[in-house]
Amino acid sequence: MKKISISIVTYNSEHIIGACLASLAAHFEHRGYEKTIQLIDNRSQDGTVAILRRFAEQNPQCQVIQNACNAGFGRGHNVAIGQADSDYHIICNPDIVINGQTITALADYMGQHPDIAILCPRLSNADGSLQPNNHKLPTLLDLVLRRIAPAWLQRRLQKRMDAYIMLDVGYENICDVPFVSGAFMFCRTAVLKQVGGFDGRYFLYFEDADLCRKIHGAGYRTVYYPDASVVHLWERAAHKSWRMAWVMSVNALKYFNKWGYRLY
Repeated sequence: MKKISISIVTYNSEHIIGACLASLAAHFEHRGYEKTIQLIDNRSQDGTVAILRRFAEQNPQCQVIQNACNAGFGRGHNVAIGQADSDYHIICNPDIVINGQTITALADYMGQHPDIAILCPRLSNADGSLQPNNHKLPTLLDLVLRRIAPAWLQRRLQKRMDAYIMLDVGYENICDVPFVSGAFMFCRTAVLKQVGGFDGRYFLYFEDADLCRKIHGAGYRTVYYPDASVVHLWERAAHKSWRMAWVMSVNALKYFNKWGYRLY
């Protein structure tokens, strides 16, 4: 029997974590694999921890870990990755709702393709519409266009913007993706451990792009698999908060300092 572990990192997530946990419990019921769940809380100040504890009481395969501080997304998941004793490990956001046979489909496909280290399913909005979250590797031009460029310039360079999120390739077929979304990653645990998990220097944003590059450097593929899907209740914090926009900018600099600056 295959072993699957899953980690979810929370921070003030009481308004979204319930739907995620409910979908997870339903998905793992009566499935043909052994599972463990680690819920890592980054010192939430709301009712998140109480929700996590209630879930753990009802699901003995679940462990709640409370960090002493908000250590960030990557460091939180690294706690679980370091402890994982599984064939596959799922990195999951608290704003994800898992659909139907998603985990089974991903496990079956990865089992048939030993050169794949990360699979990303189709991400959908709550209304079922496509959420295009596959990416080319970041460049300075792409980030400027998406974050601070005026609307007239975005319209003029729409083809470029579409290519960055791979709309030119499309989302109907299986394909290799340079940078898959960290919202939901289905990973080969041994490879995650081999590359050391996430780079803990990223607090939030770009740690997923960085992880993909490390995976490629180790000789493995990162692949989009549309025959499985999850709902991503995306809050787009970097678009709504100056603080989170600043966090994104700082982590973008860390990414480019590590991997080199590309203008376009």
